[in-house]
Amino acid sequence: METDQQYLKEEAEAFDERISQRIKVGFIPDLRRAVKCDHFYKSFWREPHFIQLYLGWILDGLLDLLATHCGKGLSILDVGCGAGYMSLEFARNGYHVKAIDISEECIKTAQQTFAENPFKEGFGSLEYRVMPFEAVTGSYDVVMFCVAMHHMRNVQAVVDKAYSMLPKGGHLLCYEPCHERFGRGDAAQVALIRGLMSIVGFWYDPGELKDALRDENGLSTYVDDVRTEYVLERDKNEPGGQSPHDLEVNGEEILMALRSRFKEIEVRPGCSFIYRLIGGLRGPEKVVHQLASFIASYEHFMVGEGHLNPNMFYFLGRK
Repeated sequence: METDQQYLKEEAEAFDERISQRIKVGFIPDLRRAVKCDHFYKSFWREPHFIQLYLGWILDGLLDLLATHCGKGLSILDVGCGAGYMSLEFARNGYHVKAIDISEECIKTAQQTFAENPFKEGFGSLEYRVMPFEAVTGSYDVVMFCVAMHHMRNVQAVVDKAYSMLPKGGHLLCYEPCHERFGRGDAAQVALIRGLMSIVGFWYDPGELKDALRDENGLSTYVDDVRTEYVLERDKNEPGGQSPHDLEVNGEEILMALRSRFKEIEVRPGCSFIYRLIGGLRGPEKVVHQLASFIASYEHFMVGEGHLNPNMFYFLGRK
């Protein structure tokens, strides 16, 4: 049976390699200073406009939950911060953030990005540390997990520890995947948009849709492939996800653990599919940006109306 040390080592090495590759090709993990990066072929990280449509929208939701239910200027522990771009934004919004991750390269990158931060007005405070969540001590007003908890094997123990680090009235805030909700109908929406974009020459790989555009059998197979892509967070022929222990738990398991210890204050649906779609658009920049903005608006509308299943969710709970 794999030990906790082996598990942490494997995860850290995967994220060390991932961020190192990205930095070499010019990636800047800063929502306000990001640059176009062709390394990403269909990810939202490809262009600053796409980043704002996806991560900017997520950030706005997190900040709104904090402002509505928690308050300003609070102390936040950001668990599994990765390259630190969300932590940086919370500090820019006046919060006092301690951000941790097990990847030394991610933290080194985050520290360098923070050192170059030109947006200092209203800044709270920010500290990045390399350490596992189990080693953290102290008390915080908010413990936050932004697409981090699903990497953790014993989610109940994680929630229990977060609970112990909060004062009465403190909050746990998270944004996590619930890919098990993403159904065939949702995948068909992705297939439709990609197919239309492919026909008019605006999809990065028209050959990907060749069989889907041929007949209904080809379309059916492609829809199944898309659903698998989103549920597993990787392409059909990709050997693995972003790390060896990605998707250790699903959304329902996370919610069950959260509700066992915290009073649920608000649960909101997150995004559905744009994070693996808008970055694949190609064409004149003005048109591509208009298309991406419309697709993002369409997604939010359809999720809000209940016609699309969310692939992520927000949770805010109070101790």
